[in-house]
Amino acid sequence: MRAAQAVPVLMYHHVSPAPGLVTVSPESFQSQMAYLARAGYTTLTADQFLGFLEGNYAAPRKSVLITFDDGYLDNYVFAFPILKALGLRATIFAVTGWLGEGPARHERLDAGWPDCPNHRACMEAIAGAQADRVMLRWSEIEAMQGVVEVHSHTHTHTRWDKTVASEPARDAALAEDLSTSREALRARLGHSSGHLCWPQGYFDARYQTIARELGFRALYTTDKHVNTGATPPENVGRIVIKDRRDAWFARRMWIYSHARWGRLYTALRGK
Repeated sequence: MRAAQAVPVLMYHHVSPAPGLVTVSPESFQSQMAYLARAGYTTLTADQFLGFLEGNYAAPRKSVLITFDDGYLDNYVFAFPILKALGLRATIFAVTGWLGEGPARHERLDAGWPDCPNHRACMEAIAGAQADRVMLRWSEIEAMQGVVEVHSHTHTHTRWDKTVASEPARDAALAEDLSTSREALRARLGHSSGHLCWPQGYFDARYQTIARELGFRALYTTDKHVNTGATPPENVGRIVIKDRRDAWFARRMWIYSHARWGRLYTALRGK
């Protein structure tokens, strides 16, 4: 079997019938995931993807890493059943401080399902101390194990560069944020995540150093570029996926699965 020369990393936030920012409808997500299954793509785990970058795992020629940011309830209600039915895997980068306690709410049923509001309403709920209404619970994360794995998106989703002026204080705040997230994942899921996604895509060299010192090996950005065996693990590129059910998705998969064409495309179209 031929090995992959490049692996696309897809970036989602919401899969929900409530239209809004960074949202893909369940119908579009179903179409996109069905394409991956039909076209023979292998959905990698985060560690398999890291192995590909580090040169110790030969990813199948058609490989992809599916990622979700933040950890919204709609990931469980709408995305998880589709992934499970098609035999696909995905990764959620969860803000651990936003995850709730309590029993798992049901997956989507014909009789109804939990309210999954749009992105703006989710942000308002979090700001109003009502995160449990719109975010995942640990019980739901546990229910998705085997299909969905969870890694770090920090504990508070804070942009410390905008919050703390003093560099030493900023470094300390970031380190505590990352450590708390990593410890929460270890305590609840039994693993200390080596994968970190930066809030709002922001990072600098100092951020990267602190993350590596704490044990994070793969750092995920919002930069749009091709991921090959030459891509540094601390600079993983991702593709923002749009709410489309046409050939747009298939074209992006082809482009970012081919190193030469992917580099040419990003050079011509910009990141």
